[in-house]
Amino acid sequence: MDPQTIGLVENDIAESVKCYIQDKRNRVNGKFRLVSYQVRRLSEEPVGYLGDHYLLDVNLREKMVHYSPEEEEKYAEEEYISFFVKVIPDNVPKLADYIKEMGCFRKEILLYKHVIPRLQDVMIGTRPFVSTAYFTKGDRMIVFENLTSEGYSIVEHTKHLLDFEHLKVALQAVAKLHASSLILEERSKTPIPKLFVGYLNENAYVDDDDHVRKINLENAIQVLCEMIKRIEKYASSEKLDEILLKVPDVIRKIYDYSKPSTVFRNVLNHGDLWCNNVMFRYEMIPTSVDSSCINTEGHLPEGRKVTSDREDQAETGKDADVSNSALFVTNANHESRRRIPVEAKLVDFQLARFAPPVLDVWTLIMLCSTRAFRQQHLTALLDSYYQTLGDLLLSNSNMNIEPIISRNEYSASCDCFALAGLIESLLFSHLTLLPKQAAKDMLNCSENFDNFLRGNGKLHICLRYFEQDTNYRNRMTEMLEELVESLK
Repeated sequence: MDPQTIGLVENDIAESVKCYIQDKRNRVNGKFRLVSYQVRRLSEEPVGYLGDHYLLDVNLREKMVHYSPEEEEKYAEEEYISFFVKVIPDNVPKLADYIKEMGCFRKEILLYKHVIPRLQDVMIGTRPFVSTAYFTKGDRMIVFENLTSEGYSIVEHTKHLLDFEHLKVALQAVAKLHASSLILEERSKTPIPKLFVGYLNENAYVDDDDHVRKINLENAIQVLCEMIKRIEKYASSEKLDEILLKVPDVIRKIYDYSKPSTVFRNVLNHGDLWCNNVMFRYEMIPTSVDSSCINTEGHLPEGRKVTSDREDQAETGKDADVSNSALFVTNANHESRRRIPVEAKLVDFQLARFAPPVLDVWTLIMLCSTRAFRQQHLTALLDSYYQTLGDLLLSNSNMNIEPIISRNEYSASCDCFALAGLIESLLFSHLTLLPKQAAKDMLNCSENFDNFLRGNGKLHICLRYFEQDTNYRNRMTEMLEELVESLK
């Protein structure tokens, strides 16, 4: 596909390549010639709801000093670079208008231009915890590094669930984001919102009757209440009317949860931590090695040897999944090895906010696990996050965590925001758990999207799959039962 189809011209591509070379090779004046380039859709299925996603493939040759073009053609090797491109979907006008009203692209562009580089700077010595943006165009396009080229991938075929190892590694990336926010504030003696005025205005939960997100939330409440009516234990309950009366007000508490706290310390929150916004890098380790000894930088202690899994991935052809911990490979020496996640990066900062760190923590855990899983692993995950946060503050800025976010304050915030994580999981999951075909139909047509957003489309689609799709019904039922049990 011609890049101009999505608004990329040759100068834009050259600028992206130039920034890539500066970043990856520390060559400020690297000269090159574009040989060819094209864009292609990342997937025929929807990857996210707030943009179109493409891959930009570029072939180039390095310019050689004192060589003629003919000699360069003969001696300079051709090189391939892949970029990930996110674009406002102008071909679906109602969806584009929705994204523009939310200010998603503008927020993400501001963060990648001004905020994230500052956060990475204060974490020198720590591997980057977010993808790198190389080029932006207006408020409609961002060109990123293609993390798959660096060995990262999202977890697929697990119904958006993560096992303990994946969640632990994902929380390490979240802790890096939060630690960098705290370090920057401590050094500058200025809260993040004052350092970057207007960059973190809330755009997911806006309690304004005329705002599209308020319409979204009220539609979601209607859907969730209709689902409760269809859960057998509530359908015949004499308390059904009381439940349906209380649920809307409980869900609307998300407006307060998403604001900066006046009680707990706030940090830059990612704000959109569902499964597709965390990408993992894997390694193969001997089965005799305990994965818990891998540190926050994705390394084994000195003396431990690890081999890359990239060739093994090609051999097995398998994606990471919930049973990842059971994936074993035996090499030619009959040494059994296990593929585990060792590092994660966060992508998609369109809904970032300033709020207590535990809001991100709870959102990630609740969205990516079942109730039974949390009963077994929740305490360990919450403890692991706090330990990682403390280690990062100490190693990157010689800061003790206790005066900044004490253990007692953290525990209290965990208790306070548990309900917020549950509410977030419901508001995300009634959409993200829909079968891909439902999302594709809704996102490919402006009329369908507008009916989904403002009409009865969302109610009809969600209830249809609640009745027809076992996984969707079971996951939503479990969350709704937990919500009803929280009512007082």
